Amino acid sequence: MNTAENAIDLLVIEPSLDATEGYISALRNAGLAIHPTHITREAELADALDTAALDLILCSAETEQNGFQSFIDRCLESRSDVPLIIIYQDQEPEILLQAMQDGARDVVSRDDPLHLQLVVKREFGDLLLRRELENVKGRMSETETRCTTLIENSRDAIAYIHEGMHIRANPVYLNMFGYLELDDIEGLPILDMIDPEDAGKFKKFLRTQGSEQTELEVRCQNKEGESFDAILEFSPASIDGEPCTQIIIRNNTIGSDLEEKLLQISNSDPQTGLANRPYFMEQLEETSAKQGDIEGNYWLFYLVIDSFHQIRNSMGLAPSDTLLKELARTLEQTIDENALLARFGDHTFTLLNAIASRAEAESLAERLCSSIERHKFRSGSESAEPTCSIGLACLNESVPNSQEFINHAYHACEAARSEGGNRTSVYDDQEMHPSFGEEINEEELNELIEKALEDDRFKLVYQPIVSLQGDSRETYAVLTRLMDKDNEEIPPSQFMGSADQAGQMAAIDRWVINHAIGELAEQRKEGRKVSFFINLSAAALEDENLLLWICDSLRDHHAKGAWLAFQIHLMDLMNHLQRATKLIEGLKKIKCEIAIDHYGSISNSKKVLEQLPIDYVKFGSSLIEQLSTQQEKQDLLSELNREAQSQDVKTIAMGVEDANSLALLWTVGVNYIQGYFLQEPSDDISTAFSEKGTSL
Repeated sequence: MNTAENAIDLLVIEPSLDATEGYISALRNAGLAIHPTHITREAELADALDTAALDLILCSAETEQNGFQSFIDRCLESRSDVPLIIIYQDQEPEILLQAMQDGARDVVSRDDPLHLQLVVKREFGDLLLRRELENVKGRMSETETRCTTLIENSRDAIAYIHEGMHIRANPVYLNMFGYLELDDIEGLPILDMIDPEDAGKFKKFLRTQGSEQTELEVRCQNKEGESFDAILEFSPASIDGEPCTQIIIRNNTIGSDLEEKLLQISNSDPQTGLANRPYFMEQLEETSAKQGDIEGNYWLFYLVIDSFHQIRNSMGLAPSDTLLKELARTLEQTIDENALLARFGDHTFTLLNAIASRAEAESLAERLCSSIERHKFRSGSESAEPTCSIGLACLNESVPNSQEFINHAYHACEAARSEGGNRTSVYDDQEMHPSFGEEINEEELNELIEKALEDDRFKLVYQPIVSLQGDSRETYAVLTRLMDKDNEEIPPSQFMGSADQAGQMAAIDRWVINHAIGELAEQRKEGRKVSFFINLSAAALEDENLLLWICDSLRDHHAKGAWLAFQIHLMDLMNHLQRATKLIEGLKKIKCEIAIDHYGSISNSKKVLEQLPIDYVKFGSSLIEQLSTQQEKQDLLSELNREAQSQDVKTIAMGVEDANSLALLWTVGVNYIQGYFLQEPSDDISTAFSEKGTSL
């Protein structure tokens, strides 16, 4: 493990600034990347220990004896997971020995930088190993849970025996032998399941089980004494750390009814009981191939549960799986019996249905969306209020195959999600592909994006963000367009989803940031006090080198971080909270501002403002749409606005398209507005504020 590849967040408790700089210099000379925090007083300790990203603590023994002991106690009590290293000079050995007995990992002389380097490398390496071990344990626990679920839903009869006695069995095994509950079979000898005529054969096999033979063909008997031919497969296993034997029984006398049942199981998702993805794609392929021969219109619904990763992280694996089962039942109750509903992905569902008109399809989508929103889920002290985003696509002559049919519905769903979720969107050729005379497939689009990154075939457009409170600064949201081969614009709703799936978003983010900073620097040279809001995707939050790259870009263009606000979607922030927190802390150090997009789209959004240094929140256009006619939206907006401003966070309303909404936003007290009512996105920012005025 190369610790030099990882930056060390180091807390130094030392009364001398010169000594602190000496420690840091010695560590950096050893090739270690150090992010130091220096404190001298105990009053500063609490805030320093609350920092989420903390890897090592250096504590000087030069403080008074009582103060030194207090520092040690508080560090070990608050952050027992973080290695504590004592730096000494002339202290008595008893004091240092006591520190080691209390839990310090090592003591190092102030005059021995080489020893300090070795100890820090060792302790940080051990820390990374411990964290990786915890991560592996967590993944192992999830895997065991998944395996248990798979076994419980397996079409094979599976049991576990220890010293010849049953200790666990799945429902198929219980049903095969005529038992209802696991309690009925626990402790029951496996020999009782074997036909008496084959008992000797079975005992002989058990005595030679260490040989290469792992299968045995015998006659079994159920609770009623009825016999049947079966093949038993044996393999070693463990339950709760104890060794045991797994038995899989395959019945050789399967009738046509059971074959049909097994086929049904193979086409079903074991967790929800809905059709699974392979079966759905098979049916979709058949429907697409026969589209010229079938009557009526077929509509495809692509449904994604919003913020499901956050729900899973908050509630845990088992409760979130239970929630998915309940949502599957909710969807089943909303559709008619002729529709094909499937679990397409982890928290994605698809629906294929013959529907006469677009209006009926949209009506069904709204009912599905409402049914999910009304579903309240509770597990212990935790609760969830799920919502969903739905994309719709119609099968017609312009759809070449089933994969493109899915892509259409997926793009429509991404458009709904980009508006904050809990809404529906219909795929429209003109909306989604305004610049193409013919359909473009996923592969061609990915190639077009790659070419755009190489040849600067992206374009930035700017939309003003105008103050309702008299702020005279010129502020713009930076938006991105992809240029096709005919130099026509492709909007984000068309290409962002494909770019995300192809792993291209991080590169697009860097292109946008660099060119936006370059444009901003040019505007500042002309004396304009312009600032930009720049979007960061989920991929950017996972880009460990992005912060240093932004610093380099600012330096190359002679620009300042204070001219920029980086905008993060609330769902992306919650799904990548640890990475996002670290990035936000770094951006704040270079004076950048932080904005949260689609604030209020999930419950308890306020916690983000309490935990992170946020400067702005943006309300999505779904909240502003039809604001003047919906009292519920007005009440919610007023509450969210008051909630944010109570944390000294400024508010921005997006998607403002009419004067009535503007008047309400003024009354509510929103700080800024953005939308087509002011100006549509433009590649020219030279006249926007002079035409509209600097405030309203």
